[in-house]
Amino acid sequence: MNFRITYPQQSDLAKLSKPLSDCETQVLEYFLRNMPPSWEIYIRPHLNGLAPNFVLLNPQRGIAVYEVRDWEIVENKYFVKEIPGHSPTLMVRQDGVEVLFEQKNPIPKIELYKEEIYTLYCPRLPKERGFGVIISGVIFPRSTREQAECLLKPIREQRGHLDYPNLYPIIGSDNLSDNREWAVKKFVLSSRDRIDNRMDEILAKDLRKWLIPPSQSSSKKQPFLLSNLTPNQKKIVTTRTDSGYRRVRGPAGSGKTLVLAGRAAQLASEGKKVLVITFNITLIKYITELTSGFSQAGDATPDITALNFHFWCKRIAQLTGHFNDYKDIWTTPKDWDFQTKGDFSQYVLREGMATAVNYWLRNLDVDEKWDAILVDEGQDIELLWWRSLRSALKPGGEALLCADKIQNIYEVPTWTEDEMSGAGFRGVWGTLDESYRLSPALCKLAKKFIDDFLPKVDDQRPEPAQMGFEFKTILKWWQIEHGQAAHACVDALIDIIDEADSPLDELDLTCIVANDRIGLQVVSLLMEKGISSIDTFGVGANDITKYYDAQRKKLAFFNGKANVKVTTLHSFKGWESKSLVVHIDRADCEKSLSLAYVGLTRLQKNERGCYLTIVNEAPELRVFGSTWPIFIELSNLIQHPCEN
Repeated sequence: MNFRITYPQQSDLAKLSKPLSDCETQVLEYFLRNMPPSWEIYIRPHLNGLAPNFVLLNPQRGIAVYEVRDWEIVENKYFVKEIPGHSPTLMVRQDGVEVLFEQKNPIPKIELYKEEIYTLYCPRLPKERGFGVIISGVIFPRSTREQAECLLKPIREQRGHLDYPNLYPIIGSDNLSDNREWAVKKFVLSSRDRIDNRMDEILAKDLRKWLIPPSQSSSKKQPFLLSNLTPNQKKIVTTRTDSGYRRVRGPAGSGKTLVLAGRAAQLASEGKKVLVITFNITLIKYITELTSGFSQAGDATPDITALNFHFWCKRIAQLTGHFNDYKDIWTTPKDWDFQTKGDFSQYVLREGMATAVNYWLRNLDVDEKWDAILVDEGQDIELLWWRSLRSALKPGGEALLCADKIQNIYEVPTWTEDEMSGAGFRGVWGTLDESYRLSPALCKLAKKFIDDFLPKVDDQRPEPAQMGFEFKTILKWWQIEHGQAAHACVDALIDIIDEADSPLDELDLTCIVANDRIGLQVVSLLMEKGISSIDTFGVGANDITKYYDAQRKKLAFFNGKANVKVTTLHSFKGWESKSLVVHIDRADCEKSLSLAYVGLTRLQKNERGCYLTIVNEAPELRVFGSTWPIFIELSNLIQHPCEN
């Protein structure tokens, strides 16, 4: 007997916070009649805050996402205004007045669904070819297909949808009344019965993690109990300040991201709409999984959206009807002075986009804003970015900023106290003092590094947690000559494999290098030795397409499986591993020293043993390295046990 997966189950639809509309019910019944049981049906999935009406998923045939519109398209009610030099704009006549209707335009919305599924939620889909796996369409149960296509033709033509009608279908009431198999395939879902070799169960699992919250999944791990937190951590998770604004600082491994996730879950359990912002895109899924860890199995789907700042900007463009303007932002002006102003795309990422979003937010309705905005990696967030984020916060809303100034590797100007106050953050910082991720031995070395090389940074030093046990922690420092980095990194990886008690596929083995060039050499050398790897290299970010390609590759990296993961410090910041090789090439300025510190503190202690080998070619750090438990100078291969 074939069994169809639907989520929520049909028996639970009555429990939805907002009942299905008549149009949604009609569409659901159509899918149930005409889709083979192998097609899974997801009804209003949260999908990280996107909340499309329907997502269909088949591990062998593809993905389809649909937006439903209940419009009765009659003459002179809805129309598209075309102005020379501007993108076609959707309008509606209300009481004889022409009103901008771009915020309700379904075409940019289905584009956003398709792009986010491809980029964020299924990043392991094949590059470019994988885009065609996702069908993204609009359904009009109260209007015919011809009426809907006629209305939307200028918009679809401008966006290139008319060239790929099977990938961007428009479905009308006449299609929903036609249950003939050939009609379903032609007008609704061209991949209904077609095997697609670009799709597989692994990709389906990637997407299901976003369609079904872990708190609703039968495979959910045990919830992270509040009783596991320290009193200080628990206070941050469970309380609100008088102003609603709170800033928290703490050293590496002190649980900043954990308490942020706990606070997000707590607020969502109270029915609040929560936005979590991080700088590093690879932390999105990690934070989402942490928030679900605070939820009990069976809890309602929490209204938590987790994005990095620039993907959030793209969301705002769609929500406010400025999707065309968003794409225009990336167009380099003819008079742009590269010599004095630098790369234009970097200007967009650091200033231009935030400025535009602040303007667009004037069109965002209050009920579409967030009750709480929580920011991780606050030291990487520009003040201009926060001003944009704050504009999206409801009056009386809550804000949490977590930061560690020592990890400011992007040279973002530190907010002054006056700027902090103007941004809403007043009073003393909340602090997390102890490091729970780092072993006591590594805490000691990390503190020494700060005292020796970053003493002017006014922030906390990582203190070992009280009653923290010293699990088996193998700490090695390899001092190398310039030009030896790639081979030394591979040798260090093999050294860990030989020394570890665990099988290779359980080691969580990661190599962090200073740049892509060294990283690609490491990948090549590993391949020669028959060791599989996955990496984040080879994609630039000097225009909009390359920027999002780079983000996809990073996300695929953290979803992927291989014997060794090879990446850069910038990409790995915020993550940790129990078996690490970290390459350091420079230590001649505060930025490079901050990067080195980030590398030192990416190790996660583990009761079965953890391994960290620093492969260092910066002469400034040689003396510090000689204080490590195992110090090896590759020029003469002499090992010096540390006498502590």
